[in-house]
Amino acid sequence: MFDEYVEHASAPPGRSQANYGLPNVKYEGFEPNPFEEDPMSPNDSSFPAGISQPPIFELGRVQYTLPAPLVHMESSSYILTMAFSNNTLRQLNLRQPDAVASITLTTKKSPSELTIYRTFMDPTGKHTIITTEQGDNFYAYDGWTKARPLAKFRMVIESVAWNEGVIQGSSTTNKAASTREILIGARNGTIYESVIDAHDDFFKSQDRYLNALFTLPDKQPIYGVKFETYSSPDAKSRRGAVLVTTATRIYEFQGALDKKGEDSGKLFEPLFEPYRAQSGTTPPKFIEIPGHLARSELRFYTPAPTLKGSASTSRQLGWLTGEPIFFICRTFRMRLLMPSILGSGAYRGTVPLPPTSDNLIDSASLLHYPSSSDVPISMCLSEFHFIFLFRDRICAVSNLDERLVWEENLPLKPNETALGLTSDPKSGTYWLFTDAALFELVLKDEDRDVWSVYLKQDSYDLALKYSKTAPHRAQVYSAYAKHQFDQGNYISAAQSYAQSATSFEQITLAFLDLGEQGRDGLRSYLYARLERCGKGELTQRMLLATWLVEFYLSKINTLDDIIASEGASHDVDNLKAEQALLEDELRSFFDTYKANLDKKTVYDLILNHGREDVFLYYATVVGDFEKVLEHHIMDEAWLKAVDVLNRQINVDLYYRFSPVLMQHAPKEIVDSWLRQPALDPIKLIPALLQQQNQLTPQSPLSSNQAIRYLQHVVFTARSTSPTIHNLLLTLLVTSSVKRDNSTATPAAVEPSSIPAESDLPLLRFLSTAPVDPITARPYYDLDYALRLCKQHNRLQACVHIYAKMAMWEESVDLALEMGDLELAKVNCERATEDATTAGASGDEGLRKRLWLKVAKFVVQEQNDIKTAMRLLDNTPLVKIEDILPFFPDFVVIDDFKEEICNALESYSAHIDALKADMDEATKSAEAIKNDIKNLQNRFVTLEASEKCSICGLNLLTRQFYVFPCQHCFHADCLIGQVKEYLPAPALRRLITLQNNLKTDAEAKAEKIRDELDDMLASSCPLCEGVVVGLDKPFIAPGEVDDSWAL
Repeated sequence: MFDEYVEHASAPPGRSQANYGLPNVKYEGFEPNPFEEDPMSPNDSSFPAGISQPPIFELGRVQYTLPAPLVHMESSSYILTMAFSNNTLRQLNLRQPDAVASITLTTKKSPSELTIYRTFMDPTGKHTIITTEQGDNFYAYDGWTKARPLAKFRMVIESVAWNEGVIQGSSTTNKAASTREILIGARNGTIYESVIDAHDDFFKSQDRYLNALFTLPDKQPIYGVKFETYSSPDAKSRRGAVLVTTATRIYEFQGALDKKGEDSGKLFEPLFEPYRAQSGTTPPKFIEIPGHLARSELRFYTPAPTLKGSASTSRQLGWLTGEPIFFICRTFRMRLLMPSILGSGAYRGTVPLPPTSDNLIDSASLLHYPSSSDVPISMCLSEFHFIFLFRDRICAVSNLDERLVWEENLPLKPNETALGLTSDPKSGTYWLFTDAALFELVLKDEDRDVWSVYLKQDSYDLALKYSKTAPHRAQVYSAYAKHQFDQGNYISAAQSYAQSATSFEQITLAFLDLGEQGRDGLRSYLYARLERCGKGELTQRMLLATWLVEFYLSKINTLDDIIASEGASHDVDNLKAEQALLEDELRSFFDTYKANLDKKTVYDLILNHGREDVFLYYATVVGDFEKVLEHHIMDEAWLKAVDVLNRQINVDLYYRFSPVLMQHAPKEIVDSWLRQPALDPIKLIPALLQQQNQLTPQSPLSSNQAIRYLQHVVFTARSTSPTIHNLLLTLLVTSSVKRDNSTATPAAVEPSSIPAESDLPLLRFLSTAPVDPITARPYYDLDYALRLCKQHNRLQACVHIYAKMAMWEESVDLALEMGDLELAKVNCERATEDATTAGASGDEGLRKRLWLKVAKFVVQEQNDIKTAMRLLDNTPLVKIEDILPFFPDFVVIDDFKEEICNALESYSAHIDALKADMDEATKSAEAIKNDIKNLQNRFVTLEASEKCSICGLNLLTRQFYVFPCQHCFHADCLIGQVKEYLPAPALRRLITLQNNLKTDAEAKAEKIRDELDDMLASSCPLCEGVVVGLDKPFIAPGEVDDSWAL
């Protein structure tokens, strides 16, 4: 705690303990290096020869100046309390070393009249009791600068037992400021109970009460007292156990506690009541160890509490007497050690105790040594050691094997006297104090060698618990494995061997030498070794895993043989259960270590042992579904094969095995296809064709599963593949389902008008098949469809296909050939709708011909005049006169007389309308002639200074043209302007006329001029040219405008 103030005498100067220059040894071979991940630490016990380990104990002087000779010191909860010969005290907080609190006694006596004897601190470090040689006692609380007298305490206190559970578990201020019930051992041999309160009332005594509980028979000073409480077996009351020590005896008291309220006090009164001479005959139990030590010590080792506010119970007890010392752990088993343990030639004996179940000390073992006049003056306990203070040295002894582990002479100055030892379990510090100085005893890695002690004692669990390095753990596992192997516990030995450093070959040979008896242990060892192999050790993992598979298979086959034998009939159920368990283990092994197995090797092993079920499971685990499918198909287990396909995602397996499965399980395999959207229907065509090629015809009630799948692909998956559409069409056309001849046909309807049962799916497909949005044609080949339907005599389908191809005449002809009048009429109407959808009136002649075909069929084939007359109402294209040639030469006109009259009246009205139109046209022609005559008399008035709109010169200087828009042009300027926008034919004609005008005679020249006038004067070039030149570029191609130059 005072590292910067402590001088460590035992640390060798100038030597580093971090690196000892160990050689770098590389490990190679099948055996993995057990020390690779946990390198040897400096504290390892396997240090090279010549290099000593750092000490566990290190004693150093604290650089702190004492104001006066030290009388006594206590430590608790990071607080050091020092009492000096001048009757003053100092308290040091180890968490704040610079903060030192001074405490003085509230008394008028001088140091010669009052001498401090000892101090006592509670586990929290807040309560301090000071006792003097004269019997005066004082009390100080945390933060007080003056210790107040305890008026009722008129004795010399030798020991105090604090109420640790109550004090450490208190959370409120009032509880923390009180010691609660404590026990006090006095020099007069009496045990007292008291409660001390740390209130601020100066005129009120701190000691609430002082009650004498029991006086020892020999009235020896009580140098040690300790109590702990526990619940009774029925959990209805609290009980207490008290240990009291004198110089030669240790007493034990047990009994019920009296606690009626929080502040009632006198807790231990009923516990000691049975032991009082005047009230009972129960003598206290004790053990007497003769000796001549003036003062003994009772010390306890209590680990620090793990949770805040929780109290820790004592685990170990040590009693220092004139002869031996001994300690006890939670099992209440005491061991006694002679103080002369540092000598040689120990003798072990046993102290007999009364055989009662209530004894806190149920046994004790003594160590006697030859002769030793030097006895310890003080002692304290750590977790694994006794620490003894002699007048000139200090030493530590292991409490596990009574071995001296450390000894060092005290670096005392002249006239300096060692006084005692004290420890603080909360801070884990140990202190040695003399009358002139303080020493800190530092424990480093105290449990370093504990593992080896436990290992020698065959306490393997504890040895493993305290092993800190890989070599230590490996050594423990090796020893424990050998122990288990010798005891015949081969499974347990195998688990430990796997974690040891023993060679693989040695262990496997040892198990193999056992024969069948050691096979289970060897299998367990191999499994454990496989679990511990690194991921990078691929070869080792594969070898181990393969060997394990061989072990499992051999064991399963062996059980098979035993079950099949006659002698095992009485134990078949157990053997079968064992076999099932092994098979489950093997399956689990495959799941875990499939990556470490070679598939071919494992397949060979399994097949050699004839384990078909194991073969299938392993193939499934490693994803080799191809082998599983091949096996099921060889066994004709079609449904199992389909189930395997469903549980895998490799589409190539669908393409490979679907043809054979389509033959034997068509519905199931199609269901599997429908659940797998990633399949390419094109690659499934070989399988789809299998059902059509079956030798056995389908049942009339069964559906074609190939058609079901293709319909899903076409209508649900929206496939646009022409191949798929053509295949579906082919399957629908060639379907083997025939029309049910037993179906009754109404007498009023021709049988041909009812589609065959097998035609319904085909006709439904033809009418609802998706079409290409660009071409508006179906994806299947219409020519192929027509040829196929004709080949299989599917006439209704041919009618639909003709309609799809817009071959309306063939469609109607075939429908009428079948005698299906309604179908023919439907196609006539579809032709009309098709023409309307195209955005034009359509070919009226074609549509008229179609309806005439229908009318001719009705009149000539069916002799149904009324139906023919109704046809005239369905279409305006056919008139009565159009169908009259179809009637016979001699026929009664009563059925269509009205229609003939209506037709004649329609003709008369049409003639009158034509005559009116002719009269109106004549009037319009006369008006036009008059307008033409008037145009010859039109004129325009020009100014004498009028300019040409193109060249800007005087207009009257040569021949010119004037337009109604008032634009004027010279004739040659107009010709040049018109040439710019005239089309090529007109431009060529203009040039020809100009050339002919120069060469032809005068008679022809007049006609040429008239034609030129018609071409030039038809429109104003400026007005009309604006419209014509909208798309003309500003800069002609190849023209360079210098105005754009920079």
